Amino acid sequence: MCAGVEKPGGALVWHVMAKNTARTLCGQRLGQRVDGASAQRAGHCSTCMARFGKLMAAPPAVSSPAATDR
Repeated sequence: MCAGVEKPGGALVWHVMAKNTARTLCGQRLGQRVDGASAQRAGHCSTCMARFGKLMAAPPAVSSPAATDR
């Protein structure tokens, strides 16, 4: 998770960061530093949360450690 603006000039929200990239799940590239006190009150990016929900509901990839029997 990383705090940033929802859209240029928008409200401060928490975004879900995509794995191994500098982009969020909603496609934004966050480069601006955010004050920690401001981030404490921020909501969540609805687009990031919707995409995260879909990823969590999807079956694991065949090559994923979660897909192997232990």
